[in-house]
Amino acid sequence: MKKLITLFTLFCLVLTIAVANVTSNPESFVGQWDLMIEGTPQGDIRVIMTLEKVDGVLVGNFKMAGTDQETKLSSISGSSESISFSFFAEGYDLYMNLKPDGENAVKGFLIDQFPVSGKRLK
Repeated sequence: MKKLITLFTLFCLVLTIAVANVTSNPESFVGQWDLMIEGTPQGDIRVIMTLEKVDGVLVGNFKMAGTDQETKLSSISGSSESISFSFFAEGYDLYMNLKPDGENAVKGFLIDQFPVSGKRLK
């Protein structure tokens, strides 16, 4: 009986590690994204988000569409199902959550209040 419990525990541990490795891979979000943030006090805002993997870590930034103004993303975390990150803009610490919406599109929210939609740039 003790051998059976040990074998079951080992199986559960291996399964947990395998699932964690599969679901903690946000590489599907790497690339350039054309995002539209709707309904902000400044109106609808279009930004180009760039995410890349550098030395095994996700890094990224926003550029306001049509400008050279760049905002660095921080605290990037995610899985193959969603990605979250923080940034500083307009004097505020903000955060955004995005989920895939088809193969080359994303949807989410800025500070859980303003809808965000976007598509991958080629």
